[in-house]
Amino acid sequence: MNKKVIDTNIFLRYLIQDNPQQHQKAKNYLDDIEQGKLTGLVSILVVDELIWALERYYRIKRPEFMPQILKIFNLKHINFLETKKDLILNCLEKIKDNKIDFTDVYLSQIATQKNILSFDKDFVKLYKK
Repeated sequence: MNKKVIDTNIFLRYLIQDNPQQHQKAKNYLDDIEQGKLTGLVSILVVDELIWALERYYRIKRPEFMPQILKIFNLKHINFLETKKDLILNCLEKIKDNKIDFTDVYLSQIATQKNILSFDKDFVKLYKK
């Protein structure tokens, strides 16, 4: 199967729909992935950048975009480069309704509280759950 690494802008153009031509191309890529014609490979850096851009640049609230992101990343032929898909999906579920950063949740999932050096108080919240 043809594997392609997907950049953040593909997801942004698909979700934002601010450029009709690029939106259609992004939609076609995702349709091909959904149909199994392509395998999409996604970096955790892209996930982090996507969330940052939607929240900070486009000023969209998480409840508005998280269901769409989860739907895309749940596609059978989307895989993650650096880690297991279940780990990423679990992190996205945890931040869906919270103000906690994706990076913090990801780090909390791959380390124990004693193994993280940070001044960020989000880790206290994460390890209480």
